[in-house]
Amino acid sequence: MSIRDKVRHLTEHATWHPRTPESPQTPTGEGDATLNLARYNYLLRVASPEVVKQLHQEAFAALDLEQRERVFLRLRHDLAENQQPASSQPVDLARAAVAAHEGDHGYLVRMLRRPGQGVTEGHFVPEGRGRSGGLLFAGSVLGHVAATAVGSAAAAESLIGFDTSPEAAQADTSVFVHPSGPMGHGLWQAGAGGVAGGGSGGDGGGAGAGGI
Repeated sequence: MSIRDKVRHLTEHATWHPRTPESPQTPTGEGDATLNLARYNYLLRVASPEVVKQLHQEAFAALDLEQRERVFLRLRHDLAENQQPASSQPVDLARAAVAAHEGDHGYLVRMLRRPGQGVTEGHFVPEGRGRSGGLLFAGSVLGHVAATAVGSAAAAESLIGFDTSPEAAQADTSVFVHPSGPMGHGLWQAGAGGVAGGGSGGDGGGAGAGGI
């Protein structure tokens, strides 16, 4: 078989999946995370303190023990004594989160993105409080908290106006483009505009998708 015949054979038998109107227009993981963070920022701006507390109690309950311990240590480090959580239980963390949020509406996004910053060196999770008993690392829990919070039934009413909000406009999935390539393959890349984080800056920048 000549080279030309081999090329023709490969072309004729290649599996080709043209994009249809039903095909996803955004990368599932990154697009969902961006939308969740935008909705979370919106909730922090418009929801009542009672709703913010309920959402964070549910979100913190969904974290594992080690993640909650990181949040607990950071809140103990950052807040005034009368606002600090008494324990790493979700209800105590949520109560402290509300107090922190009322004083600084950008604090929770910054803290959850880097909960261990400045407080975890030399801190160990006591036996029975974490999975490994080792040093705590400054791993982000922002994505986990945002996803749980926006998926809560308690958030439904507060999210009614999200679609016409500045946060929704900043999370417009059209900022993701699909570059053309051989057989239509390519990597999802952020468009030139990027994604803003709803004004919750700090720790080196806004709370965009990359900070999750």
